Amino acid sequence: MLVLHGSNGSPFVARVRMQAYAKGLEIELRPAALGTPEFQRLNPIGKMPVLEHDGFVLPESLVICEYLEDAFPTPSLLGALPQERAQVRLICRTVDLYCSGLLLLLWAAADPRLKLNIAEEREKLDKGLNALESFLSADGFAASDMLTLADCVLAPWLFYGAMLTKQGDDALTRRPKLARYMEFAGHQELVRKIWGEMDESYRAFMTKWRAQQQAASAT
Repeated sequence: MLVLHGSNGSPFVARVRMQAYAKGLEIELRPAALGTPEFQRLNPIGKMPVLEHDGFVLPESLVICEYLEDAFPTPSLLGALPQERAQVRLICRTVDLYCSGLLLLLWAAADPRLKLNIAEEREKLDKGLNALESFLSADGFAASDMLTLADCVLAPWLFYGAMLTKQGDDALTRRPKLARYMEFAGHQELVRKIWGEMDESYRAFMTKWRAQQQAASAT
């Protein structure tokens, strides 16, 4: 039995969910009680997602994705050739290591209390986006002519990338490959399903967060 502890609003949770859907795996999503002793026992780092598989516990989303590829190799989402597999992993690593600042910029826009060096974070993000623009396929899916783990990582991240675009930021749209991929991804049934789940979770989170902020300001 596969159990994933986390929230659909997290792009790190959503990538595992998208991978599971693509592989036809049944995976139960359970809310992650972050900060509780119970969750700390699952993951001492205290972050989601965490996977449980027949008693085996595993944190870290990319490690989880690699584990699912090993445990359920068919269909493969890593590609057939070594070069294809390397390209998939390259895109995944680029998103995680060099493009995560997108979430910080969005949060800073939503919460003025967050102290953030916007110019510095923007510079880091631009560097990551330039790399991603270089590594992406010119057509079709992110790394090849078929859906791979690169898409499972990139598409949920783009859910929040689209928010940046709606704010009038052209960081993604001025890069031809990224703009092309955003358009392409939006027409994929599996991506739309994941974005729909993320949107529902995100809206619920923001409603709760705003209510908490109003209550705090009233006291």
